[in-house]
Amino acid sequence: MRRPCRQAQRRIRQGCGKKLRRAFRWRLTGEGPNNWLKKLAAENPAEAQFIKVQARPDEAKAELWHDFYWRAFEALRFDRQYGAFGGETAISFLAIDAYARRYCIEGEAFDRFLTFMTAIDAEWLQFVAEEAKKREADK
Repeated sequence: MRRPCRQAQRRIRQGCGKKLRRAFRWRLTGEGPNNWLKKLAAENPAEAQFIKVQARPDEAKAELWHDFYWRAFEALRFDRQYGAFGGETAISFLAIDAYARRYCIEGEAFDRFLTFMTAIDAEWLQFVAEEAKKREADK
């Protein structure tokens, strides 16, 4: 039987977290090189016009609340199984649950936490798979 609080208007629905996933993907692929390019442009103002810094897309705009989930992901990201020949599995439910218990994330907040952590982890696994394909293609 469902608890009444889960039937509220503001519950998390399937497919939510797209903005979080896109912001996380930008963090993985675009933010690092952009920071380096910005520093390079600042150090060399004469050549700054030739240095192309990618603009962050609107759908990848980072929100303040993203930091909470990114910090949790950084703490949990290695708490997964790795295959003998490469490959990674998703972060286990037990690891997410233990982290949530430690930081008193319960009830509907835990459901939201699990949804967003799963979304970030799925984006990470997709990124890792794409990078592996690129490495295989370069060989």
